[in-house]
Amino acid sequence: MKAIDVIVSGRVQGVGFRAFTRKNAVMLGVKGYVENQRDGTVHAVMEGNEHQVDKLLEVVKNGPMTSRVRDVKVKDIDKSGYTGFDVR
Repeated sequence: MKAIDVIVSGRVQGVGFRAFTRKNAVMLGVKGYVENQRDGTVHAVMEGNEHQVDKLLEVVKNGPMTSRVRDVKVKDIDKSGYTGFDVR
């Protein structure tokens, strides 16, 4: 199992980024959450097997067509045991 903390910057708020991330997380079986931050970034926690998490991270790096991802910061974290994927 793999767990990561992700901060995405660029044009990522007001463009459906959180819904896009949740939709792909559910399709891939990844657990965790995604939320907007006050500084204009999007924060996500992703948990699942390594392939699932890596695939979701790849999708998030591209974002929905309406977004413009400028930077993605990733750090490994301890697994928390989320049971679904929420938009906060």
